[in-house]
Amino acid sequence: MSQADATERSGRSPAAPEGTEGRVGRTVFLLLFFSVFWFILSGKVGVPYFTMMLISLGIVLALNRDRPFPGGVAGVEGGLRGRLGLVFQLLRYMTWLVMNVMKANLEVAYMVLHPRLPIRPALITFRTELEHPVAQVLVANSITLTPGTVTINLKDGEYLIHALHPRSALSVTGGELQNVVARVFQAPPEPAPDVQWHYTIEGLRK
Repeated sequence: MSQADATERSGRSPAAPEGTEGRVGRTVFLLLFFSVFWFILSGKVGVPYFTMMLISLGIVLALNRDRPFPGGVAGVEGGLRGRLGLVFQLLRYMTWLVMNVMKANLEVAYMVLHPRLPIRPALITFRTELEHPVAQVLVANSITLTPGTVTINLKDGEYLIHALHPRSALSVTGGELQNVVARVFQAPPEPAPDVQWHYTIEGLRK
């Protein structure tokens, strides 16, 4: 007996497809939120920038059917209270990120302009306890957005990043970045990760 026949015989109406409820509201909410985020990071205002922003965000939202959190973020309550809490944590994360990007800009400028060029490039590997894939990607993108560090690879919660100097990666090696993102996803705080430092490709392969 098909599912449709069973539904008809039981007298119940067929359930709406999973994930459709609130999809439009979440899409509009994320479109507005990420538009503000875009303007904060770019600092550019004008028709060309606005058009590029809409095209970019439209493509991202169209390709991510979960928008990008299915029914909320990792157990975040629904309704107005849950969304306001999410907005607060996202704004907290963005404030932290912007402040660290500004600080890292000054540090990188100092190292580049210093006569002795006091850089100490290294490859760093570590794992995160964050389980949500969006949270892991958010950490990876935050690392790349911060001058002095670049995410090279992310697989199953394990990161490979390049740092211009060990202190450039302090927010990662100390777990600060991971815990800022964890609050957005209502995940428990995690201790500082077990970081492996590699100063040569041969050392990385061992």
